[in-house]
Amino acid sequence: MAGKKMTGTDWKDLRAELPQDVRAELDAKREARRMGNALAELRKATGLTQQELAQKAAMTQNTISKIEHADDVLVSSIVRYVHSMGGSVELVLKTPDGNTQRVDFDPRVYIRRSDKP
Repeated sequence: MAGKKMTGTDWKDLRAELPQDVRAELDAKREARRMGNALAELRKATGLTQQELAQKAAMTQNTISKIEHADDVLVSSIVRYVHSMGGSVELVLKTPDGNTQRVDFDPRVYIRRSDKP
């Protein structure tokens, strides 16, 4: 953009100028890719309620709900959540030149056992 001075524009201002149908489509895509949404789908597929998973993860049901409704979730929370369901977590790191490194998370590090039966 030669000759034009770039000014700071707030995303909310730009979004507000978009047609309603475009905003709705962006909202739907954002919802579909939320990490919390993916975790909730996994939990439901295993047949666990939030309360049951909370007990296994030594968390509160409120914490499970917050994780499932979050846009941005800590890796440690993801690991604890998934391992508490009996699953595993592997993170794949990719560089622009195509190199990859896999990180497998050990459940013994991330799952606190509750003393409650």
